[in-house]
Amino acid sequence: MTPIWHDGPLEALVWNGQSPVAWSVAEDGLYAAGLQGDARAIRQGLAAALIRKVAGDSDDVRLTRSPAGAPIVSAPGRWHLSLSSRGARALIGVARQPIAVDREVIDDHPPLWDMLTKTEADALRHLPALAQSRNWLRRWTIKEAHAKLIGEPRRIRPETIETVVADPTHATATFEGTSRCWTRSTSDAIETIAQWSQP
Repeated sequence: MTPIWHDGPLEALVWNGQSPVAWSVAEDGLYAAGLQGDARAIRQGLAAALIRKVAGDSDDVRLTRSPAGAPIVSAPGRWHLSLSSRGARALIGVARQPIAVDREVIDDHPPLWDMLTKTEADALRHLPALAQSRNWLRRWTIKEAHAKLIGEPRRIRPETIETVVADPTHATATFEGTSRCWTRSTSDAIETIAQWSQP
């Protein structure tokens, strides 16, 4: 199911009751202004606000963490959450099925070739030099989101995750399973959502 990308106020979010939602929100903006604590606490507060919105304004939103540090929705039941923060914005993903998100700020750094599979590196080298950095970063967000979906991203070497880019929006990643990934480029970042492919 195609995810919903949302950049505006939560009041403007129209959810169809099924699609995963990814909310890109300023960590120092209107919604964060009333939240207390450090950056992690603010992101959790923003995530709780999104869950309240899609779960029907439930007041009982409780978040915990897995042993690997991934956020878990304890209440309300049957919701999955993922967080990523780079620059001044957070990307918050919620869904009824496991979901993972990643956000990376666009820069002009050259590709880190040793983090790619041979097939990925060959595909990247066939692109014009000016396009390689952005396309490497896109693959990196796909790898990061897929590793988060597995649940223990720090134990997985990036070069073991194989990404296949289908078009500017769709891709897959494979390592200990295959995920469907959706990416988008904003003016300053590349963002990715990953969910497990259905058998």
